[in-house]
Formats: sequence, structure tokens, C-alpha cells
Amino acid sequence: MKMIQSNDNKYIKLVKSLQNKKYREKYNLFFDEGVKNIELSLKSDYMIKFVMIREDFVNDKLLEALRDKVGDENIFFVKTAVFDIISDTVNSQGIMAIYEKKEFFKPLNSKYILILDRLQDPGNIGTILRTAEAKGINDIYYIKGTADFFSPKVVRATMGSIYFMNMFMLDDVQMIKDLGYKLYSSSLKNAVNCVNAFTDDKIALIIGNEANGISDELLSVSDKKIKISMQGNAQSLNVSVATAMLIYEMTRK
Repeated sequence: MKMIQSNDNKYIKLVKSLQNKKYREKYNLFFDEGVKNIELSLKSDYMIKFVMIREDFVNDKLLEALRDKVGDENIFFVKTAVFDIISDTVNSQGIMAIYEKKEFFKPLNSKYILILDRLQDPGNIGTILRTAEAKGINDIYYIKGTADFFSPKVVRATMGSIYFMNMFMLDDVQMIKDLGYKLYSSSLKNAVNCVNAFTDDKIALIIGNEANGISDELLSVSDKKIKISMQGNAQSLNVSVATAMLIYEMTRK
């Protein structure tokens, strides 16, 4: 294991560049931070390219697991001042892993899937992925214009769930219908109460953009429009909260 002391180190420059989508795509890499996230990633088939560890980091069990996974030559101890430059968190736990992005070829064709329509907030996307994975939904489709799933904030917000998801860009929603799914759109107009509304065997739940909702194109081909009935004075819910409620209703039967 080597010590990195300079901001000019090539690995430091590479990791810093991965905060930008352009370079994540160029190098086909992304990074994650935090003990729990990295521990979970070790249970997946994602390939860790190398690991950055702040000089004061202490966790012998995790360090030993990483040594077994990537070898000593791919683990770097980093001076605190240098590590702080590449960290994307305010209170970093002092460990970062750099991963090779996966190619997703074939959906699992599971009972329930999600379609994210141009969602923008990384925290919302990460929380939705985490919630979906917790309820056994592993196939996620997204419409062009949705924020990058491999951005540091999205990855971190999934709390490790991203390593167990299949994520596909969706160009033609007809493909989903051809797989036998019924399209359920979260909408306020001409929608039925979501309670007991999920009656089909295979369901694709569409979640819309935070500000503008689901596109007219997707709404026009939806098989059912659903809404969450509100008893209080709130006019709306955060999209990740609303999605969690809809996922619960969808999967409880």
C-alpha cells in the first residue's frame, strides 16, 4: 500500500475528475464513499479498481476485505488535506472506492419495475433506488433527461442499493408493454386513489419530474393513473416520499 501526499498525483486527479459526468463516461468509472456503502458493494459483482483511504482511517475488518478484493497495490493511503480535496462529503468517513461502471444487457423481467421520467434531484433518485431495492424491485428504467445515476450524490444516497440494481435508458415505452407490463402513472388529474389500485400482475410504475410531472406522451399511453389521497392541508409530497408510499401499495398485495 502506497501513501499519496500530493494533489498532483494522477489518481487524485482522476478521482476529482469523476465528480463530472463527462469524465465518468469517458473513463467508465464512478466512486462511492462511506463504510456501509463500500461494505455492501463487496457483496455485489461490481469491480473495484482502487481504494483511497485517509491516513487516520481505522477499520481493520473492512481494510482486510478490500485487500483480499483488490490487492495491496490498489489501495492508497492519502494525506488528510489531499483526501479532503477529492471527497464529496462534508464529514467524510475517510474511505472511498472507485468502481468500473457495469453494462446492463437484460432486465430481470420481474413483477414490478419503475420508470423515472426526467427526475433531477440526486437525493430523490438515490432514495427511490434505495426504497425500490429494499422492496425487491431491481429493474429501473429512466427517460432521457434523468440525472446521472452514477453521480456521487445519487450513489451515496442509495446507501449501497445501487450495486444490486439493473438500470436501463428507455427509448420506447412500447417495449415495456411488449414485456407484458401495465403502465401506472402517478398523476393528480383523472386519477384513482392508489389504495387497492394495483390490480395487474406485472406493473411498471412511472414517476415524473419533480416540477413538471410525467410527460404527456407517457400519460397518453398509461393504462391507469393513480394518486395519493391527502387528508391534511399539504398540497404535495416530495417525490421520493410519494414514490415510497406508492411502492408500498404496489407490493403489499
